[in-house]
Amino acid sequence: MRQIFSSQRVETVEGVAELLRSHGIEVKVTNGRSYKTRRRGQFSYTDLGNTQGYPAVWIVRADDQPRARDILRDARLLDTTRRDHPTAEFAFRDTPDAGSGGRSWAWRIRIALLVVIAGVALVIGLRHRGGPAPA
Repeated sequence: MRQIFSSQRVETVEGVAELLRSHGIEVKVTNGRSYKTRRRGQFSYTDLGNTQGYPAVWIVRADDQPRARDILRDARLLDTTRRDHPTAEFAFRDTPDAGSGGRSWAWRIRIALLVVIAGVALVIGLRHRGGPAPA
């Protein structure tokens, strides 16, 4: 048996298992529903917890694994590492750094604020310097 998919949500794992079963692949779900399942208002994706305890889908026969991986890739539930796959265009596209435009505006605003603060400090300093000395 080989693990092919895991998620914190039991519903997601059950959906993947049904998808694979509908394609004739024998699977087993581990850490599925039980009376110990802690759900309702206590679920959080940010709480990683014990990843070994997540519900998981396992392929029973190793010969079915390549076909199962293809099915999950086509459903975009599994990332690909192959460059010849149709969805690889999105996975391996070299994107321009979108954050640089916002970053340059932030730097311009910071520099402008520093110039304004320096100007105000200069004006205050010149006003106090030119006054008569106290007697």
